[in-house]
Formats: sequence, C-alpha cells, structure tokens
Amino acid sequence: MKRTLFIYFLFFGIMGYSQVATKIIEIDLSKPHKNSVAIYKDSSSKDLDSSKWLSIKSRELVSIKLINGNPLKYNYKIDTKSISFFNDKNITAEETKKDAKKEVDSLQESLTAKNRMSLEDILKQNEELIKDIDNLNIEVESLYKILTQKNTLLESDYGKREEFLKTAKENLKVSYSSVNSFEQLDADSQSEQIKEKLLLTKEKAEKSVDEIVQKFYTIDLDVHTLPVDVQGKNIDVVEFKLHRFDKITKEEDINFAPKPYNIWIKGGLKIDVSAGLFFTSLYDEEYDKQDDPAIPGNKIITLKNSGDYDIAFGSTINTYIRMNSWVVPTLNFGAVLTKSEKLQVLFGVGAILGKQERIIFSTGVSMGKVDRIADSYSVGGSYNLGSTGTIPTQSQFKFGHFFGITYNLSKVKKISLDKGIEEN
Repeated sequence: MKRTLFIYFLFFGIMGYSQVATKIIEIDLSKPHKNSVAIYKDSSSKDLDSSKWLSIKSRELVSIKLINGNPLKYNYKIDTKSISFFNDKNITAEETKKDAKKEVDSLQESLTAKNRMSLEDILKQNEELIKDIDNLNIEVESLYKILTQKNTLLESDYGKREEFLKTAKENLKVSYSSVNSFEQLDADSQSEQIKEKLLLTKEKAEKSVDEIVQKFYTIDLDVHTLPVDVQGKNIDVVEFKLHRFDKITKEEDINFAPKPYNIWIKGGLKIDVSAGLFFTSLYDEEYDKQDDPAIPGNKIITLKNSGDYDIAFGSTINTYIRMNSWVVPTLNFGAVLTKSEKLQVLFGVGAILGKQERIIFSTGVSMGKVDRIADSYSVGGSYNLGSTGTIPTQSQFKFGHFFGITYNLSKVKKISLDKGIEEN
C-alpha cells in the first residue's frame, strides 16, 4: 500500500513540475506582411521545421519575437499594447563612470612622486582630450542620424557602439586622471581657473558616455512578448496585428502590416457544429396494390420504386484533432429530419475541408424509425384489404447509412493577444 502511494506521489509530482514549452514566433519587421518570414523556435531556441502556416501546439505557450525593427525611428505595438525595446546588456552610464573612476583611482595609488604629471603635461593632455571627445561626439551623432533614417536595423548596424563606448570610457579615465594629477600638485601650482577647465572637460567626457549609452544601449534590436497560454481554449487561431508609429509625428504607417498574423493551433480536441444536406438509406417504404386475377376481391401488394436514398436536412457535431492542414478527419454525431418529418440519428466519420470557411463531407450509420409493411403482410402477397383498401404498415427502428455535405456554422474562433477570445 505504501509503495503504491509512493508511486502515485512520484507520478503526480513529476506531472506537476513538468515544464511547459514556449513556441517563439519570430517576426522579421523588415517584411512584416509576409508570414513566411517567421521562424519557429522552441523554449531552448532550437530552430524547428516550419510548415505552410504559422502554428503552435495546443499545449504550448506562444511568444512573439520582433527582429530587425528600428526603435530609434518607430514605436511598435502588437494589437493595442506598446512594445518596449530595452537594454539587453544591462549597460548603464552610471556603471560605466564608476568603473572608469575605480580603475583610475587604483592606478593613481600606485604612482610615485616621480611619475606624477606636471602642470604643463596636464594642460597639454586636457587640450588633446577635448579634441578627442569632440571627434568622438561627431562620429556618434553622425551614425545616430544615419540609423534613425533606416526603416530596419540589423545587428551589424550597431557594430560600432561597443567601440564608441570603449573610447568614451578611455576618454573619461584620462579626464579623471587629469583632475587627480592636478589635485596632487603643490598648492602654488594649483589655480581655480585651471581646475574649472579640467572639471568642464570631465563633465564633457561624462556627457559623452551618457549620450552613447542613451543612443545605443537603452534599446535592443529584438524583443519578446510575454508568453500567452491557449491551452484548453476551444479556439482555432491566435491573431495579432502589428502597428508602427513614427516617433516624431506619432502617425501610424498603415501600409506597414495591413493584414493580421494568424497563428493556427495544432493538437487538442476541437468541437464544431455544421448543418446541411444529407442522403439517407432509411426512409418510409411506399406500397401499391393491384387486383389479384386468381382471387376475386383480393389485392396483390407491390413495393413502389422510390430509389435508394431519401433527402434529409439536419446538423452534426464534429469532433476532431486540430491539424495544420486543409483537410482534417472528424467524427460526426448529429440528427436529421427526412421529407416525411421523421427524425434520424447519425454517427459517422468525415473530412473537413478549408481553414476559414469549412465544408464537411461525412458518411456513416443512420438510425431511426421508418414505416414498413405490417408483420402479417408481405410484398407480393394477395390479401383482402377490405372496403378501405389500406395497406397495413407499422413503425420499426432500423439502421442504415448516410452521406452528407454540411457547412460549418461555427466560425473560426480567434483569440487576440490582448483582447481575449472572439469570433470572426
């Protein structure tokens, strides 16, 4: 007993702690109108084979990754939610300044009196530093203006940002070193005017670091949305729309992504209702009579030729596994009314054709009550039917088969990334 309880505990424990995979749909913003540019990745960032449509499994979380956008020029939204492009390297201007100060202070402590700079060297170094900072600022501003004119940015476009930051940090270290060296000079050599000049250069070097971090390190070139859980929802597709707004004018570029993206759900049971036309082999038999030449007053019962099938109208409930395909097999259960207003129950299989608008072809077993000749009578027999001449019939429960073509009444159910489940 204890062993059994332990096995149950272990099994449900593993189930409870099992990790749910996240499917990342990667959208290239340089061509947002083409779903074919999307790349499927799982939670481990391993590339998966893509199929004809964007799709995820019903038990997976879905996350949207945007790449090759230009957050310097545009603001992006998915549906009504703004997308934040953030610093992926966790680099801040303050941390850069602290690192530069720490390195300079550590080096300054190891200098002897003989190795310390003279006032002339400090002033010369400061003049050269000002030129270096100005040149760097010109390069930074030039590249930034070029990038803000592009519709999309690639990682290679950002390649010089590390070089810029490294140079700015070195300039800042030189500035800190100049100020420290000046403060270590004899009191007679110190001047408030020179000190103010050195501090202005230091402020300029710090501002250069601020500008580089602000322009190139406060944003990332790609971003993920938070995963969305679609498990257990009776939906067909996750829909989202991309929007792009100019940062300066705030106007939306309506030609950027005019059509929404549809991510179709694969796996999991889906239940829909369809209605249409059916052909059933179960129908009321009709009889005729003719005089019996051998026995006066008797009638010979004959069966009318009504064909093999009767037309009926009804609906079926279609249960199927969601597939990323134009053709999906289904199990059908439903009911129809024949021309004689007899109810029949249907059970069978079928095929769903289409994605947005769906037609179902089905076949299977039909069941219901139909009129048949009474037990005491038979077709071809001679009977005295009395003054009314009515052929006796009785209702019997029979099995037959059917063919049907129906149209899906349940429209494609969509769930928006921020609006919830809705029918379209």
